[in-house]
Amino acid sequence: MSSDAPSKAGSAKSSQAKSARPALGGIGVTDDTDLIRQYGLSKGFIPTEAGEIAAPAPAAPQPASTPAPEPRPMVIRPAPTQPWQAMLPNYLVDELRQAAAREGTAQKVIVLRALRQAGFRVDDIDLQDLRRR
Repeated sequence: MSSDAPSKAGSAKSSQAKSARPALGGIGVTDDTDLIRQYGLSKGFIPTEAGEIAAPAPAAPQPASTPAPEPRPMVIRPAPTQPWQAMLPNYLVDELRQAAAREGTAQKVIVLRALRQAGFRVDDIDLQDLRRR
């Protein structure tokens, strides 16, 4: 008996187990994104497009005694963002970092508030620290 026998038996079992598994992502997947969107909505997920909220498709007719579910409120999202980099003096970065820690918010929020105060358009929703929801 050689020492190769146990490893060959083990590899035969693993190849049988692999062939018995279904392919990933191929089970019940269709190209119809409406079905996927309806499923997400039925589970309480928020749609990715702003302004788009559809009522989940009813699974079965509801009896008359059950009250109809209330429509979901419109979700307001912050504006899309893009990275922007600036070179600032070390003392200013330190001061920003300390102010953010003191206020319990992000440095971005402090900078946006200052830009708003300087007369730039900054919407209220964009002043929220998204990490602190």
